[in-house]
Amino acid sequence: MMSRSAKQWSLRRLVGRYRALVSPATLMIIVMADIGMILGLPAEPPGFDAASWWSIDLANLYGEARTSMMGTGAFRFSPVVAQLFAPFGALPWILYLLVFLAIQLAAILLMSGKRWPFVVLLPPVIANLYSGNVDVLMGAAIVAGFRWPGAWAFLLLTKVTPGVGVLWFGFRREWRNLGIAVAFTLAVALVSFTFAPDLWRQWFEALRGMAELPQLRAIPPLPVRLALAVALLWFAARRGDRWLVPIVCLIAVPNPWFVTFSILGASVALWPRRGQGAGPPVSDATALTT
Repeated sequence: MMSRSAKQWSLRRLVGRYRALVSPATLMIIVMADIGMILGLPAEPPGFDAASWWSIDLANLYGEARTSMMGTGAFRFSPVVAQLFAPFGALPWILYLLVFLAIQLAAILLMSGKRWPFVVLLPPVIANLYSGNVDVLMGAAIVAGFRWPGAWAFLLLTKVTPGVGVLWFGFRREWRNLGIAVAFTLAVALVSFTFAPDLWRQWFEALRGMAELPQLRAIPPLPVRLALAVALLWFAARRGDRWLVPIVCLIAVPNPWFVTFSILGASVALWPRRGQGAGPPVSDATALTT
């Protein structure tokens, strides 16, 4: 008859073998999903979203943004982003596209550490790298924000509403971190406003106009999703579950679509390592979070 210690040893071996199979099996499933996603990609050229911040026209920055939330080439972010990216318009398109791709890949590596294959191979991440949207960078900013709260400025000054995740600090009574995040965002905005106050007026007008576009009146509407996001964030903050914060930010995105789910790469990076509970350190992304 097998002793209790022998049974426990056999159980540990079984669990160990199971864990050894989890990573390869997960990667295989992800790769199969990638193949299906790539075969179904729309007939759009690479970087069709990145074109929005390569061909920046400061004289008519938000003209196209007022007509559709889905239109290619429309710029919708704050004037800060326009001022930072305008010089890149001097680069040849192919070179600019490669530079932007390198920035996204570097962000993935920094935020996910050893888990980078599980992040970079996620179908929405592949689609994001192809289209050149900023959702991967938003995920990296969320991960970085736990160590450097000022990183939340990136979300607040791009797609705005996902910045609701900064309330994590408030719910956890980390007032210093909340103050740093808000103060840094306001400081960056103030510097930008000093150089181009009229662009800020145009942005606020564009935001009001975009709020009335049909895409933002979809079900569930943005106010409902924001309420759900805040409730989930409160729950996550009480438990110390940082990996839920990217999900909160995803729910709060004004006009989510497939590539938006690449934000969840940050959840993979923030998932607790084996043997760890809630609270820091919670990620393999040591370069950003520890």
